[in-house]
Amino acid sequence: MGLIAIDLDGTLLNDQNEISEENIKAIQYAQEQGFEVVISTGRAYFDVRRICEKAGLSTFVIGTNGATIHSKDEKRISATTIEKNHVLSILQWLNERNYYYEVFTDKAIYTIRKERENFYNEIQKIKNADVDADTRELVEIAERQLDQFGYIFVENYHDILQQEEDFYNILVCSLDKKKLEEGCTQFKKFSALTIVSSANHNIEITSKNASKGIALERLVSLTNRSLEQTIAIGDSNNDLSMFQKAKYSVAMGNAKDEIKDACTMTTLKNDENGVAHAIYQYLDKLVIQTQCN
Repeated sequence: MGLIAIDLDGTLLNDQNEISEENIKAIQYAQEQGFEVVISTGRAYFDVRRICEKAGLSTFVIGTNGATIHSKDEKRISATTIEKNHVLSILQWLNERNYYYEVFTDKAIYTIRKERENFYNEIQKIKNADVDADTRELVEIAERQLDQFGYIFVENYHDILQQEEDFYNILVCSLDKKKLEEGCTQFKKFSALTIVSSANHNIEITSKNASKGIALERLVSLTNRSLEQTIAIGDSNNDLSMFQKAKYSVAMGNAKDEIKDACTMTTLKNDENGVAHAIYQYLDKLVIQTQCN
């Protein structure tokens, strides 16, 4: 049977940061039919595990934009880190320019307390202002991001570098588009890094050897599945690499047009159980293919 890789934010999660009952039932149905289901996200594994446990789901997890893969029994089976000298260079540059950022490891999400407070205050200021619908949606997405599990607040970036942990992903946030573009331009100069984005207010930095697509290909091989029978469902720029690997790619109805154009199908929005809709649409097709082979 095949494999279904599903993004979390803006895809499987609704705007209340929850997995709907309809989506839970669709995933369980797919598993009953013999499909391997994989959560593929920029979030840290420990955060994903908490979300899945609440929903009663057990799946493989591609975490931190492909830097980690965990099995259903919670064992880490793959890890791709950012070299510490690159982490130092990145954090120094961000710190000098007062960016808000989060550093992901296996144990925690580290962030600077002062910059966290500044970013939160910026969100609240815009929320209370008279802004257009697109800007309001942007700040609501940014605010939901701060609801992740596993934060540890530190006083400066040296506290982060002192941790004897592997660094998987650095998430950089700004509601200032020009500032975000400046950061993107800076880090694209590093040939050892991959730069993607999961929302209009962020960029995400991993090793060049880490992406959702690379991890998906690795997991398909480990589980003896086939990319020809793989479905990838997502809504953002950081999902493009797995869309390029999977035979069937599904954009959420809430995705930008450029994401929809890169996919073989567009489903309903994340607040309309779009994942369940896509699973049921593709499942019969893949089951029939398997029976004919």
